[in-house]
Amino acid sequence: MISLRLSTQEELQTFDEMDRQIHASKFVIQTGIETHREYFSDPGISYLSILNGGGEFCGYFILVLEADNESVEFRRILIDRHKRGIGQAAINEMESYCKARFKAKRIWLDVYEDNEIGIHVYEKLGYERFGEERVDGRKLYLYEKTL
Repeated sequence: MISLRLSTQEELQTFDEMDRQIHASKFVIQTGIETHREYFSDPGISYLSILNGGGEFCGYFILVLEADNESVEFRRILIDRHKRGIGQAAINEMESYCKARFKAKRIWLDVYEDNEIGIHVYEKLGYERFGEERVDGRKLYLYEKTL
């Protein structure tokens, strides 16, 4: 069973280190610890730590409440590579959190076109593509899910 909790400022260094892991660096923009600190202090941005069934930390989310107060940008999920099988359950928990905490009606995300595993998971969980854009020469697909 997966659980979520609000992250602590002390975990930001761990998040930054996770961002730099080989499996993540292709799909995660390297923001750095200072950006994590800036985001963490922003009341519109939430960091959630992901815990496995044994209560051990195994990943994190970054969520941004949109100005309409009905949509949440699912900005990042990062799971420790050695904890496979956790991502889908964590996303389900995150969606429940967004409904309960923010009363969100919609969650949206972007994913690089070459992130085949991410695309597969998001589509499997009911996210639908609604657009695309280019960032730094790479194509991003935009997905959303109505809650």
